[in-house]
Amino acid sequence: MRSLIKSRLFFLSIVCLSSTSIFAQKIKIIDAFSQRPLEQVIVVNQENNRFTSSNGEGFFDLALFLKSDVLSFKLMGFETLTLSYEEVVKRKALISLFLDEKKLSEIVLSVARTAAQSEKIAEKVSVINTSDIRKETPSTGAELLLIAPSVRLQQSQGGGGSPVLRGFEANRVLLVVDGVRMNNAIFRSGHLHNAITVDPNSIERVEIVHGSSSVGYGSDALGGVIHYYTKTPRINNSKRFTHNFSTHFNSARNAMNHHLETESSFKNWASYSSISFSKFGDLRMGQRRAHGYPDWGLVHEYSKNTAHRYFETSHPNPEPHIQKNMGYSQIDLLQKFVFNLPNENQLILNAQYSNSSVIPRFDKLNEYRDGALRFAEWNYGPQKRRFLSSQLKIYPRKKWLYKGTLTAAYQAVEESRIKRKFNTLSRETQKENVSVFSLNGDFEVKKNTFSSLSYGFEIVGNKITSTAFAQNLILDGTHIIGLENKEHIPTRYPSDGSSYYSTALYGNYRYDITPKTTFSLGGRFTSTHLNAVWNDKALIDYDLDTVKTTNHALTGSTSVSYRPTSHWKLNLLFSSGFRSPNIDDLGKVRENNGFLLVANTDLKPEYVYNFDAGVVYKPPNGPLFLSLRMYNSSLRNYIGRMVYSISSDISTLNESTVIYSGEILVTQANINIGNARIYGCSLEGKLDFSEVFSLLGNISFTQGTLNPLFGPLPSILPRFGRVEINYNKKDLSLILRHIFNSAKNPEDYSFGGEDRLNDTPAVLIDGETFYAGTPQWTTLSLLGDYKMSPYFRLKFALENIFDTHYRTFASGISAAGRSFNFGAAITF
Repeated sequence: MRSLIKSRLFFLSIVCLSSTSIFAQKIKIIDAFSQRPLEQVIVVNQENNRFTSSNGEGFFDLALFLKSDVLSFKLMGFETLTLSYEEVVKRKALISLFLDEKKLSEIVLSVARTAAQSEKIAEKVSVINTSDIRKETPSTGAELLLIAPSVRLQQSQGGGGSPVLRGFEANRVLLVVDGVRMNNAIFRSGHLHNAITVDPNSIERVEIVHGSSSVGYGSDALGGVIHYYTKTPRINNSKRFTHNFSTHFNSARNAMNHHLETESSFKNWASYSSISFSKFGDLRMGQRRAHGYPDWGLVHEYSKNTAHRYFETSHPNPEPHIQKNMGYSQIDLLQKFVFNLPNENQLILNAQYSNSSVIPRFDKLNEYRDGALRFAEWNYGPQKRRFLSSQLKIYPRKKWLYKGTLTAAYQAVEESRIKRKFNTLSRETQKENVSVFSLNGDFEVKKNTFSSLSYGFEIVGNKITSTAFAQNLILDGTHIIGLENKEHIPTRYPSDGSSYYSTALYGNYRYDITPKTTFSLGGRFTSTHLNAVWNDKALIDYDLDTVKTTNHALTGSTSVSYRPTSHWKLNLLFSSGFRSPNIDDLGKVRENNGFLLVANTDLKPEYVYNFDAGVVYKPPNGPLFLSLRMYNSSLRNYIGRMVYSISSDISTLNESTVIYSGEILVTQANINIGNARIYGCSLEGKLDFSEVFSLLGNISFTQGTLNPLFGPLPSILPRFGRVEINYNKKDLSLILRHIFNSAKNPEDYSFGGEDRLNDTPAVLIDGETFYAGTPQWTTLSLLGDYKMSPYFRLKFALENIFDTHYRTFASGISAAGRSFNFGAAITF
């Protein structure tokens, strides 16, 4: 009897186990990149009569479907995956979904440092994706930004590119790479060219947040945030190894760019390696002068002096439309590893290196004094950026810590400036080394269907070393064979070292009041500490000794996004931001065009209060898209340059002048000039005529108030925009692009020299020279991209077709004339 009972129990257990495997077959869905479980993935058969979704741990029950079903896996931002029932079984209960490049534009990662649906955020965010970069083939990380609307660049030399957002530039715009802020304690307020140290070939995505973003990023984000995301390898990809090589030539710059990348994918780790080499020659300007100034920008003579050759006088330029002393080269390296760790955690190791050759400062080498070229040498020394970061992604799935990211990073930046005037053998060198350590923590509370909460912290430390010296050249004919008589000269920054630290806490809450209305509230508390020490060698201001400052700021943002219908979206946003004076603001010494900028230790932080409103028309599947955005930024304690007296200086009788480097110069300093306002609007649109033709356009207006003492604000761009026709069919993509800029009158230029009025056309009236300001200009270009096979593609472009001569606002160089560009890319 007992044996019979045992046999029946054994039979029932087999049946139960079989039925469990048949009727409760759990399948897990994960993100192929992060390997984290994906919840709310829609799983549906082809007939749409059986469906389910994955739970919070990424599981769904396959037993709900028939063996004859073909299943689709759908989640916003991911590629839709279609598999037969049998294929699902063969995957051994694990389904991986990959991010969809096209749908990824519907997700914004940068606003609150966490992913959010773009329809639920009120901020204006421009996204540059991989497809955009592939079509454009930008030469530098700065030029890459021009793909987005409402962004302009200023350039002073070949290796330049200073982005301007809504009338804010340089240290009022925050650069971020892979979650780590690039802005350091010596980012200046004039024109800043650090964006060229980011390799455009290794970039997967760029997000540009327009307007104050101090809640997520702290100091410096007054005009917005430019966030570069480098390429990340996929773990457990179907293809184990992938290699890409590309090369590109630009005729106007006589430039070549070569890039090689390789990706390796394994079960629990992956690797991405990238190397780029760029070489730029002298730049040929346009020769069609529709503005009516026949000599503007022409280079009639130039300096042939180099680090090893000496020439006493300048040399005539046989081709004045060729801008000499513009060439340089650069190498960029990137290595990234991704590792899966236990408990669904993940570790990303990221190393980046950028190193340039000497970069001639064209605008300074083209500067005249008393009818002759002033400088025989003026070069930026090799610009180096080293970047190391370790990023740990964790998924505790606790109530107040559902997931998070910890990012520890180290950056080392090396800059130098080397200059020598004609008629002297004394070469002056200034060197700066900046070490930056940072730790970021970004965390999220578990989301529900109507709310999300994110919070985090940031700790950043800067150490700055600044040295300066002069040496005389030792000559053998025209050859420089050595240097002698080293002597100290005033350093650019505090001579005994300086430091700058900041700590911050932030939080951001998003709540769906109704299915059509989303409310967001954010806040951040930041504390900054600055320490600067000067020694008694070669000081200009003998009252300088040790300065310590501490500033605190509480900033916030509140916004509403309202979607009355599926076609319309209304945005309202109020945000505040701040910028604490850094070492460059407070302690820099620099000569430019007869003015000497000196240290001012009494600076206070500047604040911005930004109101932003916008309306978007975007039918779900309609042919038309329109977006209108208006903004008003009110500034308090605005920092600007004004004439400044050094009480301890007795080198001249005039209290506003000093003798520096053998010249009498007017002294300036950064001071808090009071309140100001920047306001404007932008309009963007797209119209799909058919499946292959589309029309895109945008236009931006910016205005600034006139301060009674300071005059017009700097970096206020003229009206600008573009219109383009796109053709996309199968493997061919064509873009016909028209770019336009309005004129800017001379009375609207800043008094401090940042807008470079003296680089605009000069006109003679009654025997006196006046500057005319920026003339209006337009260009027309044709770009193409042809995919010949899955492994080979060609790129071509004819830029500035009519060979128009122009200069972008505040730039010290003329833009490229007609240019033939060719490129090729191969995957193997």
